[in-house]
Amino acid sequence: MFCTRCGIELRNEDKFCSQCGCPAGGAFSTPLRAERLTRPMQEAKLAGVCAGFARYFGVDVTLVRIVWCAISIWPLPLFGVVAYIVAWIVMPKDPLPLSAPNVQPANGGAH
Repeated sequence: MFCTRCGIELRNEDKFCSQCGCPAGGAFSTPLRAERLTRPMQEAKLAGVCAGFARYFGVDVTLVRIVWCAISIWPLPLFGVVAYIVAWIVMPKDPLPLSAPNVQPANGGAH
C-alpha cells in the first residue's frame, strides 16, 4: 500500500503515513475520533479520567498518567489536580454492558 499524498510505501498495519501524516487509505477515509470522551470504569485506577483520555487519543494509559502527574506539579502547581477534578465531574461514565438475565424454566428445571 502506498500513501496517496507523498507516495511512500506503507505497511498494512500502518494507520498514518510516517512521512507526511496522511491517514492510510486516503486523505479523509476514516474519522480520527469516532467515539465520545467517557470514563471507562473497568480500566480506572481512581476515576477513569486518564483511561478515558488515553482511549480517546489512542495512546497508552501509562503515558497519559505520567503526563498528568507532571502537569500537576509543573508549570502551575495543582493545575493538573484541578483539571482532573473538573474532568471527573464533566466526563460521563461508560454505559455498563447489560448482562443476560437469569431465566429459569417455568417448571423449575425438572423434566
